[in-house]
Amino acid sequence: MKLQQKLSAIQQNIKVGKTRTNKFANYKYRNCEDILTAVKPLLDGCSLKITDEIRLVGEYVYVEATAEISLGEELTQTKAQAFIDLHKKGMSAEQKVGSASSYARKFALNGLFLLDDNQDPDSLKSAPQASVESSDAIKDIMEDL
Repeated sequence: MKLQQKLSAIQQNIKVGKTRTNKFANYKYRNCEDILTAVKPLLDGCSLKITDEIRLVGEYVYVEATAEISLGEELTQTKAQAFIDLHKKGMSAEQKVGSASSYARKFALNGLFLLDDNQDPDSLKSAPQASVESSDAIKDIMEDL
């Protein structure tokens, strides 16, 4: 079976509910670990890899996460970005980077496995922004900041 067929089967069968509750803002959400827990039993010989890179565009710093699934020599990947708010109060530098990394990884996995987050409160303006990789998408994010 080819990678695209296996990925399609994963996309059709993965179920990742929003079982976590943000008590401060009172909404349900899923995190990166929830997605990984749901997908591992479905990989069926495929390998999954997630990596991060810190990027700088002008004065803006963001994390770019890459979620990659492979089968032998075949591979497919998606990327997502999350802005690191260096001026945000109440978090250490490590927490700011970690938060952006988790957010970008979650959205890279969402893109790879076609998880729908249309009604995800994370998309509010107060949350880090993420998008599937494209130069236009990166420009749009930077213009919104």
